[in-house]
Amino acid sequence: MGQKLFRDPLYDYIAVDKDSLFLKLINCPEVQRLRYINQLGLSHFAYPGSTHSRFSHTLGVFHVMQQCVEHLNKDHSTYFNSDDEDALLAATLLHDIGHGPFSHATEAFFGDHEQRSVDIITNPESAVNKVLAEVNKELPAKVAALVAKKLPKGAKQPSLWQKSLISSQLDADRLDFLRRDSLFSGAEYGNFDWYRIVHTMQLTKLTEDIQKIFIFWPDKTRYAIEEYLFSRFYMYQSVYFHHTTRGFECLLGKILQCAQDIAKQNKSFSKALLPPVKMLLGGKENKSLTRFEKLTDHVLLAQITIWQSEKNKTLSDLSKRLLERKGIGWEPITEKVGFEITNKTMQVQKYLQQKGLDHNYYFFEDKTKAEAYKPYRAAAEEQSSVNSIMLFDPRWSETGFLEITEIPGLERLQAITGAPSSILRYYFPKEYERQIKKLLS
Repeated sequence: MGQKLFRDPLYDYIAVDKDSLFLKLINCPEVQRLRYINQLGLSHFAYPGSTHSRFSHTLGVFHVMQQCVEHLNKDHSTYFNSDDEDALLAATLLHDIGHGPFSHATEAFFGDHEQRSVDIITNPESAVNKVLAEVNKELPAKVAALVAKKLPKGAKQPSLWQKSLISSQLDADRLDFLRRDSLFSGAEYGNFDWYRIVHTMQLTKLTEDIQKIFIFWPDKTRYAIEEYLFSRFYMYQSVYFHHTTRGFECLLGKILQCAQDIAKQNKSFSKALLPPVKMLLGGKENKSLTRFEKLTDHVLLAQITIWQSEKNKTLSDLSKRLLERKGIGWEPITEKVGFEITNKTMQVQKYLQQKGLDHNYYFFEDKTKAEAYKPYRAAAEEQSSVNSIMLFDPRWSETGFLEITEIPGLERLQAITGAPSSILRYYFPKEYERQIKKLLS
């Protein structure tokens, strides 16, 4: 069996067997569509190199999972079978197919990407469903269960250790995107020893319950994992929550909100929308698999380009501001000011109204929370590989297992694993920055 080789800047080459289920999935339109979805939304407004696609990331996650499966097969093959391997590798290729244009930036308008991924995987009309079902009729449901936040109806609960390889505090997805996003953005915070993390991973069965199979790492991997957690913290602070990125993604949201509001009052506007963008109208339109397959960054940008000439002055102006990257003013709020900030924001709203601008579209609030790692809390849920990172050393305790934040010598992690740091910012037109900052101060 020959191999298809994909050239990749992180891993040099990613190999996929030519006659495999996985190459068939890669060639499905739902996966090929990811070539036209930007991995980092509008981050290229802040980091010009951040133009890599969800497709390249998807191949990267697949490669990392290949490494995981190959490694675990050496000593722990009794814990899973070939069907499990197929499901895990297929899940890496399909976990992001539900992303709308510019990834997370439009999720509020085109639906939760994880749920839409599940809907596509389980839809008998989708190409990926047909490819999976040819191998095993139960495979679509098995893959969907690995990808879903909540177990889909009729699906069997997957082993939590397997689910944790797809989505957890330390998974194949994060191992790829932190390094990939770091490379393309030019920010060097995402560098860590991913190879050691993957190739020292182990499995243990604590009880007869299949859900009690844990992924863990030996103590010698502690610093690689610590490095990974700090990388995640710095990437969120410096890249994912960069004020310019967040500002223009909020602006994109206001453009879509404005278009939705116009569509409710103007049928001719609705009819003129590009067919894929009609998903904005909700209802049956939003559930159309055919239209979603055509909804990409390029299509949405084409629609926004058309909106520059829209009769509605607000939509036209907002569209021009995005496409021309007109500066956005912003003000961070670091203190808890309660009713005081409410009074100040009302003053800003009144000021913008006096300038002839609708504050509903020209003044927006953005709240984010940066959480590099959430330590396991027994009161919240039962411990598993999904909600905790476990290390082992026989000297530590009766069992030898400790959660990463409990390990002596890693006290530095406490600085980034406590309560998540909240970021509150207000955005507004750059030309009124001086006046608005005074009102908010």
